[in-house]
Amino acid sequence: MISIDFGIGLALLSLFGATFLSNLLARRRDKAREFDPITREARELLLRERATPIPLCPTLGPEHWARLEAVQPSWRRNGFVAAKARYTEARKAFSRHDFNGELYYPDPKRIVGAVHEVLVLTERF
Repeated sequence: MISIDFGIGLALLSLFGATFLSNLLARRRDKAREFDPITREARELLLRERATPIPLCPTLGPEHWARLEAVQPSWRRNGFVAAKARYTEARKAFSRHDFNGELYYPDPKRIVGAVHEVLVLTERF
């Protein structure tokens, strides 16, 4: 039978180990971002767009999408393609109206949600 003192020590040790591993993985992710300027630029654009969704702000280009899709694992690629489609649809909703050519804003929360989905999928683990 395990004593309570041993159980508490084991729990604290596993918590320390999980925290240490998490910090190592985060540091590795940050180092990888330094060497990949296109992915870093894409994340900065997405973060800026999530903070303030503006219709005419700069958005991701084909080189950004190609790089982001290349870093996706194969098991997550279908989810990334779906998130990209939702992002594209949300950006089109912020385009000019066909009838009078004026900008219209259907729902800023829609574009923020789409940007957040893409941002979550760009995280390396």
